[in-house]
Amino acid sequence: MATLYTSRLLLPINRAPIENGALLVDKGRILGVGSSERMMAGCPDAHVIDFGDAALLPPMVNAHTHLELTRFPGWAERAGMSGPPASFVDWIQRLISVKRGRPTDEFAPSIAAGISACLASGTAAIGDVLSYFPARSAYATAPLRGRIFYEALGREPAKCRWMLEAIDQMVEEGGAGWLSPAISPHSPYSLSDTFLQQSCNLARRQGLQIMIHLAESAEEVTFLKDSSGPIAEQLFPFVDWRGMLPPPANITPLEYLEHAGGLTASTVLVHGVQLTDAEIARIAEVGCSLVLCPRSNARLEVGKAPLQKLRDAGINLAFGTDSMASADSLSMWDEIAFAREGFGEAADPHFLLEAATRGGARALGIDGELGTFAPGYGIHFQVVRLPELDGIAPILDHLTSGVADEAVRLFLDGEEVHADSWDYSGHD
Repeated sequence: MATLYTSRLLLPINRAPIENGALLVDKGRILGVGSSERMMAGCPDAHVIDFGDAALLPPMVNAHTHLELTRFPGWAERAGMSGPPASFVDWIQRLISVKRGRPTDEFAPSIAAGISACLASGTAAIGDVLSYFPARSAYATAPLRGRIFYEALGREPAKCRWMLEAIDQMVEEGGAGWLSPAISPHSPYSLSDTFLQQSCNLARRQGLQIMIHLAESAEEVTFLKDSSGPIAEQLFPFVDWRGMLPPPANITPLEYLEHAGGLTASTVLVHGVQLTDAEIARIAEVGCSLVLCPRSNARLEVGKAPLQKLRDAGINLAFGTDSMASADSLSMWDEIAFAREGFGEAADPHFLLEAATRGGARALGIDGELGTFAPGYGIHFQVVRLPELDGIAPILDHLTSGVADEAVRLFLDGEEVHADSWDYSGHD
């Protein structure tokens, strides 16, 4: 029997909000979207589930995160490294030091904690970057959709070869739970040109998406231009890359990626804070996506992405929380509330909700399954309780003000999912 989910406000994302809206579903798929009155008239025998004074909208898509770092704040505190970083490179060095100091068996439980935090705040899909490959077992029974991006990082030839072989093998073995395999060359400054090319070749051969941190900091831009600055002078010696400093390339981060064969329509760029007008135009021409992480950018004091220029160029934009090493939560509701305040008029409520749902689904290549309400899509939605507000505009303001995730219920495949009810034996 068909089911009608009704509520005070329905946000399909791909069309205007519908007051007193309804979703008609049957056999695991959405059949129709419209007003409750019209949908009930068209399907009078449908079973009705009314959520009352609530908004129904697609689940959040956290398009870029590092769930293995969910417990980083506690790790950093125990290591005596919990204060604010002195610089972008100082933050990287702290991150490396803290991770190296943790037993590897702590990463899977950290991922599990991150999965629960995502579910608790209405997130149904992730683009998660994983550096400790054995911890992928944590995703096996998780209900989250999306992709797991295996991280490629380094400059030592032998280690790079091992890493690519390991990623290739994991891809052959298939996904982890609902997550499809993909690859994440870490950044233009942390891979040699040869290793980046090899990573992109692997992606092309295996049909993998690429995700890369790009144009995040001024230090990155300086390094790619003339091999100088804090990355060359502090980071390289810290990670024992002595003798591996490349000659000045006088190239931008985007050019570096494109020369390696990694700039394609399916590529997912992350951050983009330092992008030039020419690079923005090139990204729009290629058609790839860009994930914004404004809370992380603010914490590391690297600047703000040129949001209005990115929107004007027509680039598909998404949001990600990045990790708990540079943000205070994994809530996408927190992320878009911060973005609204930080970006001002460039970040109106409709754009924020679209980027956090449909934009993320497009970026991860899962937009036929979730991200909007349309016939043929899966029965995935979140329910947010609403206060007494008149009109759609005040409700959208409320939803993007940072309080919405206090009242979220998440449904995947038509079944309610609770953050503490999925089965992970190692989760504590």
